[in-house]
Amino acid sequence: MREWILPYEAVRQAADPDGTLLEFLQSTYEAAATLAGWNRAALERQPSTLPAAQEHG
Repeated sequence: MREWILPYEAVRQAADPDGTLLEFLQSTYEAAATLAGWNRAALERQPSTLPAAQEHG
């Protein structure tokens, strides 16, 4: 089994910590799903098909 590690310090010092974390999570998901042979087309949705977040105020 492989491991993917993103040091906290790398995220903390990144110009865009949210983007850095999101890119890491997306890339590790894609690698793991591919290695596991998941039917990604059946499991994944495009971001545009997700309901929009509602603001509460």
